[in-house]
Amino acid sequence: MIDLETPVLNDLGVTLHNRYLRIGGALVIADLHLGKTMHFRKAGLPVPPHAREADQLNLLHLLQNEQPNELIVLGDLFHSSSNSEIDELRMITTQFPEIHFELVLGNHDILERAVYHSLDFEVCDQKQIGKFLMTHEPLDEVPAWLINMHGHIHPGIKLQGRGKQSVMLPCFHLSKTHFCLPAFGALTGLAKRNPRKSDRIFAIANNNIFEWEV
Repeated sequence: MIDLETPVLNDLGVTLHNRYLRIGGALVIADLHLGKTMHFRKAGLPVPPHAREADQLNLLHLLQNEQPNELIVLGDLFHSSSNSEIDELRMITTQFPEIHFELVLGNHDILERAVYHSLDFEVCDQKQIGKFLMTHEPLDEVPAWLINMHGHIHPGIKLQGRGKQSVMLPCFHLSKTHFCLPAFGALTGLAKRNPRKSDRIFAIANNNIFEWEV
């Protein structure tokens, strides 16, 4: 196991951070699922009230601290069509007129495109930056010269200790053809990854990132 505070993948021009990555002046995140906490509360699940504000605050702090030229969201900006957090997100995006916001549409992005435009988001089905072909869901076939950067999976890696104790951590999962990003949003759950020997896993624990030897 190799401890790294901010892993830099020099061959890809990428810097990894806590649940997001940077490519030049662009920040890339995936799966905010804004409004999911309210969705749970309406269903009678005991979600703490402060959890509702966590995603907006994390996004606001990210934009303030990183000052990117562009923010790219790889799908699932909101969790459902009836969403009470649209106005709150608008209050954030209007504070940063210098940032270009773009949403690569995901399966939960079912609002009218005019709603996203009102939030200053340009929308598209996929986007390419250099060798990265960005989508929400992973592509079945990826051109040989490209890497499919995507979200949707909410990847996690299970770490097990000698005493049979275990923990599941969010992670970045890089293979020869795909680069899966962790979910940025809270309460999104984790899907266990089973990486191959040639893959690279960057796990996130307590806001720190380390590369886990597969």
